[in-house]
Amino acid sequence: MRLTTIRITPDRTTAARIDKKHFTPLPHPDVGALIASGTDWPRRAAAHTGERLPLPSATTEVPPLTLGRVVCTGPNYPTRLKERDRQHPAAPSMSLARPHAVAGARTSVPLPETSSRGMAWGVELGVVVSHRAHRVPATEALHHVAGYVLATYLYALGDPAKQDGPDGLRPLLLLGPDLVTPDHLPIGGRGLTLTATLDGRPVQNANTSDLHFDVATLLARASDLTPLEPGDLITTGTPGGTLAHPLGPSRSLQVAIKGLGDIDCLVTDA
Repeated sequence: MRLTTIRITPDRTTAARIDKKHFTPLPHPDVGALIASGTDWPRRAAAHTGERLPLPSATTEVPPLTLGRVVCTGPNYPTRLKERDRQHPAAPSMSLARPHAVAGARTSVPLPETSSRGMAWGVELGVVVSHRAHRVPATEALHHVAGYVLATYLYALGDPAKQDGPDGLRPLLLLGPDLVTPDHLPIGGRGLTLTATLDGRPVQNANTSDLHFDVATLLARASDLTPLEPGDLITTGTPGGTLAHPLGPSRSLQVAIKGLGDIDCLVTDA
């Protein structure tokens, strides 16, 4: 099942199921509210009938869900570890993040005035939590996955030592366009191709099977750090390739994960 949030009036959004040629609106303001509405939300979302909206008549420029907490993962691809000159860690490096804003899959981003070196970025697989998880073993972790989503952090480059993590930098998080439930993807989100182009030039090309720590391990570790609630997001880390390509004014970024969709972002002057 593919789910998203659409804007139906200037001040009203609704969660929606994406069917072959139309949206089916659901009785919740966004996908996050749907997930938080009870553990049987997948059954209700799949069975819901009613009004149909043609795909071209509604926008998906808003994020698919209002997030709870965000747990970020540090370097987790061999290519990222290599370009940061780091050894493979024995345990995931994870921290809570507080994005200053969350934007959708079609957006323009002003370059922060405090950023003299542009913005760091990277394509990531995002994992959305379905129900409360606290100290969950990795063998049970995938039962707590509501779905997967494409995610990209943008944060001002200041301290080079922080290029792999948004802690303290209050990043912008781009999210969407859809949340895809686990039954529509390989187990654990493995085998998905991640790509990124900057001004039309390929910068990143990797596969989620290359993750040093897989989704089950990351969710289990995150649930040790903090009790996870429905709608919380875990980002799984970005591949290598972006450190030499910061975002600056008038640069066009497109990131994608096969099966999840793509994000288009244009950076503008502050």
